[in-house]
Amino acid sequence: MSDKPSAAWYLAPIFLGIIGSAIMWYVLKDEDHPDAPKMVKKGWVIGIILTVISFAWIPLMLIPFAMMDFDQGPMQPHMGQPIPEEIQRMVPAPTQQQAPEQTQQPVPAPIQSQNNCDSSYPSVCIPPYPPDLDCGEIGYSNFRVIQPDPHGFDRDQDGIGCEVGSTQSSEPVQPTEENNCDPSYPDVCIPVYPPDLDCGEIGYSNFRVVQPDPHRFDGDNDGIGCES
Repeated sequence: MSDKPSAAWYLAPIFLGIIGSAIMWYVLKDEDHPDAPKMVKKGWVIGIILTVISFAWIPLMLIPFAMMDFDQGPMQPHMGQPIPEEIQRMVPAPTQQQAPEQTQQPVPAPIQSQNNCDSSYPSVCIPPYPPDLDCGEIGYSNFRVIQPDPHGFDRDQDGIGCEVGSTQSSEPVQPTEENNCDPSYPDVCIPVYPPDLDCGEIGYSNFRVVQPDPHRFDGDNDGIGCES
């Protein structure tokens, strides 16, 4: 009868699990000592139990990853619950820098008197009063006027200064369909539609527009066409 196998063989299933149990069985299966089969059985039990315990930790380790929402960035737990109203009120509203870019054209700021342009005439640059200027001295016509209008360009107070065809200008134009002038532009003579014309094709700017405006010179619908 051979000597009793060393108890150190139990270290194989303890450290290697079921693989260590298989090694222990392979070495001790031919031993004729009566304790060898018992040790092999205990080795299998130890190896199987430790292997099951080792694999049981894997689902527990995956739980934190299952709670993460990778679409919203790393380490963002997804609980499926709405954000409390108190926290929503703490979040600042997006500023213009944070908001998406808009396709709208920026609105030009009114011309102020600080750059020697009177603020009563925001679409053109006219020196402030004094001295008192007349329409023939400024080179503009049909421009927007805001009170107090110190130069008195808008005598009929309709919001348009130095109107072409008014008493402030010479050679008034009386466009009609008979003389091929479209009535939507009463102060200048622009051919009737068709063809469709652009501002660069007519030689006029800042003129009064009446609907339906077939040539679409008044894109912002403020009553003035081809604003400069």
